[in-house]
Amino acid sequence: MVLNAIEHLLGHFDYFVAEGYLMEIFGILWQEIIMRPMINSLALLYQLLFNNFGFSIIVFTILIRLAMIPLTVRQTRQMKKMQIIQPKMKAIQDKYKGKSGDARRQMSSETMALYKEAGVSPVGCLGPMIIQMPIWIGFYRAILQTMPSTPEGMANLSALFYSWNPAISAVPFNSQFIGLSLVDLVSAASLPWNYVLPVVVGASMFLQQKMTTNPTTDPRQRQTNQMMLWMMPIMFGAFTWQFPAGLAVYILFSNIVGVVIQYYVGGKQPIELFGRSFLGTDQTKAELVAQRAAEVAESNVDASSPKESDQNGQSEEIQRKDSRRGDRNRSRRNGRRSRRRRNKGN
Repeated sequence: MVLNAIEHLLGHFDYFVAEGYLMEIFGILWQEIIMRPMINSLALLYQLLFNNFGFSIIVFTILIRLAMIPLTVRQTRQMKKMQIIQPKMKAIQDKYKGKSGDARRQMSSETMALYKEAGVSPVGCLGPMIIQMPIWIGFYRAILQTMPSTPEGMANLSALFYSWNPAISAVPFNSQFIGLSLVDLVSAASLPWNYVLPVVVGASMFLQQKMTTNPTTDPRQRQTNQMMLWMMPIMFGAFTWQFPAGLAVYILFSNIVGVVIQYYVGGKQPIELFGRSFLGTDQTKAELVAQRAAEVAESNVDASSPKESDQNGQSEEIQRKDSRRGDRNRSRRNGRRSRRRRNKGN
């Protein structure tokens, strides 16, 4: 009976896909679950915060990040657990290093068993990022729809308001904020905002990435983390140049609030992370240099291990050749002695 019910549901699903209803249903859900609540929240905050759309974006960002604190706490706990099991993970990787086929599958099985034993989810650290992606997309659309420039846009905006929302009386909204037009692209902003805003967004993302990067003893993973640490801020800084200024303000304050939350939840101090590299005393800089030197030395040891094994293998091969050469020489000497004895006997 259960199988029949599943087949019946799959039949309806195929019908919806074939008729194009699935995309229509998805569009309705997107509009009602993401867009309308977001637009109404921004409009209500606009009216409450002295008709300032920039303030409404900032307060909206803070509320979103506060609502995501449970996910942030879970992410932090997952990172700490990952850090604890790093030595065991490295032992498993070393055990199957250079092997393939069934050995690689066995390594994956042992790794997943280790994750299960430690209560770690491989995707647990991605929760806040996954949740924020539809928010970024929805926020981009919400900014454009909340600041319409045509009569059709005004009519569409009015249709999106809830009947109880008094902010409809404040339409059209003022999009100016500290010299920025929040609906225009950052690239079209006046100096210095068109250059300062992408740099500040990139710097704030770098700091947040630095605080949430999981330490690892694997040299390859460490190299990947280092690459992502610089790549993500540079990418977002470049993309910000083509974002509406309102979305750039959201990303900037989302990063700032994320740093503050991580400071209290994760126990990492952003001032120390930044200060040791750029503003620290000679002693803190020396400690940082020593730490980096230790990491480089560790990676060099790992990199030199194959070379040492190759050299050991070459030494063993030379010893085998010398042994064979010695055996041949002894055989020749014994042969010559035998011939001499026979000649003397004759």
